[in-house]
Amino acid sequence: MKAYRKNSVVVGILLILFAVMLLLNKMGVLSEFPSLKFIMKIALIVILTYFIVESIGKKSFLGVTIPLGIIACLFSDLLGIAMVSPFIIILVSILIGVGLSMIFDNKPKVNVITSHDNSEVNHFKGSGSEKYSEVNGKFEVENGFGERTAYISVKDLKRGSIDNGFGLLTVYLNGTTIDPSGAKISLDNGLGKLQVYIPKEFRVSVNVDNGLGTVNTHGNASTDESLPLLKLDIDNGLGVTDIYFE
Repeated sequence: MKAYRKNSVVVGILLILFAVMLLLNKMGVLSEFPSLKFIMKIALIVILTYFIVESIGKKSFLGVTIPLGIIACLFSDLLGIAMVSPFIIILVSILIGVGLSMIFDNKPKVNVITSHDNSEVNHFKGSGSEKYSEVNGKFEVENGFGERTAYISVKDLKRGSIDNGFGLLTVYLNGTTIDPSGAKISLDNGLGKLQVYIPKEFRVSVNVDNGLGTVNTHGNASTDESLPLLKLDIDNGLGVTDIYFE
């Protein structure tokens, strides 16, 4: 299993454990089974500690602040912040991570995906967990526990996938053209910061599935009905997603 896939699986397990624990705690179930609560906390702390150590080595502020935010949720009573909702705590941890990343810029890895004949596939690997590829008018960008910037330049785009977890990912679609029949891009952001820049000349529709996170759009897309339609399907969970039309 490739590195980026391993991290995705671990992040998924972590999110499920955290969600189950929050639900059971709110239902009062964990109060009746203190040993179960203790075991779940230990399991989460072990996973979170692993993420923190990995992120320190990769100089990823978000990879440190978000796990710390989850730990703060687990021990909210001891920290005196029980009155603060987990959503606010996680959001604050994301914003702090983004702020630190902007202040102490560690020159995140930049990747460029280009296609002129729609026949090549490119995989870019480096520090952290990421995958970039393009083939036949389709592209994929995946990022986990790192800070990445991707410039997408695809001719006659038909389908795209952008996946970010526990990281800061910025994607630019400048230089991309839309297939005459239209295109669709799926965006999945979990416990991270995702920024996508789309040419304002594109006609775009946005469908959002937001769970305890924030999705913002900035600027306006074209309303010219004669243009092919680019559909954005956004799945945002405990993260911040910003769409810019420029």
